[in-house]
Amino acid sequence: MKTLLIITVFSLISLGTYAQWSNKSAVPKTHNLYSSGEYVVGKQQAGNIGLNYTYNNKYTISVGYTASFKSTVTPSAEFLKSGINLTPINSSEPFENTENLHMMVGRIFDLNQKRSIRIIVQGGPGISTFREPEFNLIRSGNQYNFETKTAKKLSLVLNPKIEIPLYSSVGCSVGPMLVVNSNQTYIGAGIGIMYGLIRNQ
Repeated sequence: MKTLLIITVFSLISLGTYAQWSNKSAVPKTHNLYSSGEYVVGKQQAGNIGLNYTYNNKYTISVGYTASFKSTVTPSAEFLKSGINLTPINSSEPFENTENLHMMVGRIFDLNQKRSIRIIVQGGPGISTFREPEFNLIRSGNQYNFETKTAKKLSLVLNPKIEIPLYSSVGCSVGPMLVVNSNQTYIGAGIGIMYGLIRNQ
């Protein structure tokens, strides 16, 4: 539900901005505002959405949300040896996943005069939320249950990328993502789309 709400907000802001700014064609534009969505492949598969603002075609500020897909977790072999015919107490599946809210600032480097391809070097702080199951053995019935534990960590996020504005309102991007905190270091590579006011006419 949280992910859907964030996607909706980012999309509405981009649509509204594009409609407002694109009608002012007589005014030189040195700023852009657009939403982006990426599929990230790494140790865990994840999705990344963001809202990006560029200033004077040189600097960028972005606010984003990244979430890894939920993956099923099974108790360790040592834990399962603690009982005979050990079974879960309910039908729900234990899972783990990570979410990250981040804000980044960066520098834009255009690779041609048409600004149809550019490199963005950006990074900044984030807050990562980790969800992992903790298993408990129930001796009386040779069963176990689990409780999902949540922990938050301050993170450093680096997300340089190559952006290719195909049109003034639609484009694509590709680049690595690095999230570092005291709990883990996540390295992934993402490919995505952009929508909004991406490139000046």
